[in-house]
Amino acid sequence: MNYGFTHYKDNIYTKVISLNEVEKLFLIHSFAKYKGELFGSSNGKNGKIPLSTPHLKLAEKYGFYRTDKYLYSKNVNLDDVEIIEERKLFSLD
Repeated sequence: MNYGFTHYKDNIYTKVISLNEVEKLFLIHSFAKYKGELFGSSNGKNGKIPLSTPHLKLAEKYGFYRTDKYLYSKNVNLDDVEIIEERKLFSLD
């Protein structure tokens, strides 16, 4: 907040800046490593994190439940996963 950010919701803060203030842009994909496998993940609450996969065999192996036509999900303890961030340089060109 001291740097001009505005609280959006939960733990999300935003700030509008001009492009000439940006040194580098990154595209960041977060994954969760659970029992040796990589899964899509999002922000968790209360010590749990939601994992997802479109792969039926992985879903069946780890007890995921169907949440969409081609998506399976499961909430697991945050302590049971390793969060991995893949960062790639991003260009507006």
